Amino acid sequence: MTRTEITASAVTAAPPAKLWELLCDTSRNPEWVAAAAAVPRTDGPARLGSTYDEINPIVGPWRARTRWTVVEFDPPHRQVHRSEDVPFASESLVIIDVAPSGDGSKVTVTLRQRPSLGALGTSVLGLLKTQMSKDNERSVRKLAELAAHEV
Repeated sequence: MTRTEITASAVTAAPPAKLWELLCDTSRNPEWVAAAAAVPRTDGPARLGSTYDEINPIVGPWRARTRWTVVEFDPPHRQVHRSEDVPFASESLVIIDVAPSGDGSKVTVTLRQRPSLGALGTSVLGLLKTQMSKDNERSVRKLAELAAHEV
């Protein structure tokens, strides 16, 4: 089964600890995640095993409700969030890596999806790949800007 993978990075003036703090506050995802319209429920700060729900715009008025679980947590370097609720994907991972960069930080966000529904899921995710790539680029830029303003 073909999987989709999209990666984007940005550098921010914020130190890794400040960037990590922002990443752990999943209630703030709509402030920087282009594909998150709302977070109606969260267990609190991200930690291994914590969960949160997002409302995600898909196409036009169509929205999905996704539940995410933090499946890897290595402060202040890496978080991996997993969902089985993204339409047309049997599994979706958001892999977030934070590294020092000069006096600031570099954040890399990788979206990885395995399609569901055979050829249909593969086709739909293929059609959405360009938009997902643009959204991921926009998200990491917004995250970098938000973190820099909070320093």
